Amino acid sequence: MIFGRRRKGGHDEAEPEDERPDIPDTDAAGAEADQQVDWRGDAEAADAWAAVDARDWRTDGPFDIDEVDLDGDPVGRMDLGALVITPIDGMEVRFQVEQTSARATAVLLMHGESAMELSVYAAPRSGGLWADVRSEVMDVARHEGGTAELAEGPFGVEVRRMMPVVTPDGQQGLQPTRMLMIEGPRWALRAVVYGRAAIDYADEAVTAELREVLRDTVVRRGDLPMPPGSIIPLTLPPELEEQIRAATQAEAEAEAQAQAQSNAEGQRRTLPPDPSGQSTAIQG
Repeated sequence: MIFGRRRKGGHDEAEPEDERPDIPDTDAAGAEADQQVDWRGDAEAADAWAAVDARDWRTDGPFDIDEVDLDGDPVGRMDLGALVITPIDGMEVRFQVEQTSARATAVLLMHGESAMELSVYAAPRSGGLWADVRSEVMDVARHEGGTAELAEGPFGVEVRRMMPVVTPDGQQGLQPTRMLMIEGPRWALRAVVYGRAAIDYADEAVTAELREVLRDTVVRRGDLPMPPGSIIPLTLPPELEEQIRAATQAEAEAEAQAQAQSNAEGQRRTLPPDPSGQSTAIQG
């Protein structure tokens, strides 16, 4: 992080006091792998998680565009419109693209044995989007046969999940993820962590680089009115946007061709037996 920080009133902002509420430990050593914790039924624990939500988790980033000064910034950053990211050396950058609209909705940052997906959403001025969304995330995880629990991480409340998946060799497996959402002025930045950083989340050597990338992220929401929870699409560089558009079109054409072939095969039918006891297959 080298960009200038804009200060309120010309003075440095005071660091918030680190007061940790008494929350039951959901990551105790030896906990069963299939443990499911749902604090919504426990009023005392729900209040404790609300206290965690109320703390300022953005003191060191991620930042709103109005909180930083990128003019003359010497660091090589990637401006994606709604997000300005700072990939580290050796990091692979990919994009999640809607096939119908060819718009990018998320950026996937891959580094070593870990990956992190970033997407940004419109949020109410009063905040609270993450508290609502994470309940749904946990419900969906359990409905699909996985597990989900709440935990406190470096950016606030996280949902740590284990989801059933089919491996490339056809075997059943479990995929660990950490999902978190950091709320700013009318926006919420969602991060989903995969790989080793989702497993060894207490290992500084494993998580430090992704955490730094997340802290260096800048959100540019824009002024357009949007319903809370609406995803804010990313703006790609023109050359990259053309590549993605061409790839998306090629993929759509391949799927259409495969569907047409499937339909043609489905039209093959067998007529009822004729009086001689023989049948004739025709291609419709």
